[in-house]
Amino acid sequence: MSTSAHYNIAIIGTDLSGLVLGAMCAKAGYRVAVIGQGTHGSLYEHNGQVLCRAPHMTYGLGSPPVRKVFDQLGLGLELRNLPQRLNPGFQVVLPKSRVDFTTDTTRFHAELDREFPGEKQRIEAFYDRAATVDKQVEDVLELGIRLPPQGLRENFQFRRLVKRFPFLDDEWAIEDPLAAFGHNHPVRAFAHAPFRFCSSMLPARPYPATFVRAVNEMRKGIFTFAQGPDTLRNLFLDIISTGGDVRLRDHVTRIEVRRGKASQVILRDRRQIVGCDLLVCNTSPKRIFQLIPQEQQREDYHHLLHALQPIYYTFTGNFIVHTRAIPEAMARHVFAVADLSKPLDEDNLVYIARDIEQGATRSDREVRTLTASMRVPVSAANHGAAGARRLLDVLQERVEAVVPFLSEHLVSRHTPWLKQRTAAGTTTEELDPSELRPCYGEAIPHTLGTSAIGVTTGYKNILLGGDLSFGGLGSDAPYVSALHMYSIVRETVTLKSGF
Repeated sequence: MSTSAHYNIAIIGTDLSGLVLGAMCAKAGYRVAVIGQGTHGSLYEHNGQVLCRAPHMTYGLGSPPVRKVFDQLGLGLELRNLPQRLNPGFQVVLPKSRVDFTTDTTRFHAELDREFPGEKQRIEAFYDRAATVDKQVEDVLELGIRLPPQGLRENFQFRRLVKRFPFLDDEWAIEDPLAAFGHNHPVRAFAHAPFRFCSSMLPARPYPATFVRAVNEMRKGIFTFAQGPDTLRNLFLDIISTGGDVRLRDHVTRIEVRRGKASQVILRDRRQIVGCDLLVCNTSPKRIFQLIPQEQQREDYHHLLHALQPIYYTFTGNFIVHTRAIPEAMARHVFAVADLSKPLDEDNLVYIARDIEQGATRSDREVRTLTASMRVPVSAANHGAAGARRLLDVLQERVEAVVPFLSEHLVSRHTPWLKQRTAAGTTTEELDPSELRPCYGEAIPHTLGTSAIGVTTGYKNILLGGDLSFGGLGSDAPYVSALHMYSIVRETVTLKSGF
């Protein structure tokens, strides 16, 4: 069967980093295709209700990578007008305190003084240190260096930069920005709680540069969008569609590799063959790279992927409740810690988002949605649908510690981990592997502790984007990843001019 279409860039999956790259390439004149591969946006429907797959906070919209992408796409006006600042941005609920995190400096200091009396000087010292280090991190991001460095020239440049920016050296990760506060201190939990959900990298000791970056960027504001949580995703898809193809319903069943380069992808439904100059894995890499025939695989790289194992999955549950169940002063985002003496793992730390599926405007509907997440060991997925229902029970109990009348006003609940399957006239629930959202431990060297694997792969023209790439950087991650990939595209894919 002959090739039915040829693209400069073929992107498999709809994670944000690949869509940012696709928009930049389309804007530059490359022919781009996005193949959905069964991936979805942030929302899904269950029994007539629109629910969220996993809550997330948007922050850092003024950071160098974000500004660079939006400026290059000519979207400066959209960057100013689309996001709407939340105030308070979020709340942290501890066993004996509740702190509103706000950009109003006077109000924020009053919150800290009330909940952490006598700690003002040490807290201010921590935030001052975070701002100082984060300014250096921003300077590095502004330079657009590739992490990890590849080849002699990039490694030489990296060693020179380490002398100027010591935090680039992985040995610097031994510093603890919260050293002034003991391990059971509430200020430590207050600072770490939101970071642990904004980052998809949770090493044994958080990398200081990554941690202070999240802390400092959150102080500048938490944002939402009137059009809902998929606003940016849809914005980049629209840009791609103007000069390329967006084929969200298509599914790749085979990737042909010749001489270490992906040359064609075969689509399932219409048996079409699509050629490409460069292929981007923009979803779970294990699911994509297994589409390469075994005899064409680079064994070393596939062994690396096989060894790449998460330490947690993010388990999410949606609770539909009557409006009167929502506490009046509840923020849009809440992080709740149950016990300061225990690690911030599993149900000891829960992230609750109110009406996250709606966008910025609060509707006057009779029922509202609480979307909650907690990190669970990867072994939790081994217990199937019954295990998912037990996790939902545990999560509901923890949410009820923050929303006391949850059970009394509960209308329905659901977790995206469960999907219905009908066979022989009988409907059953089973675990949906595509909804398992991984969180990784140690990062590879020279990535600021942000990435469990690099953008380049064992194949000459296959890049790795998706949520895995630079996930430790939180809201910056898709843009840093896209800029890394774009620099490689410009070097390796020739843009032909003329007709």
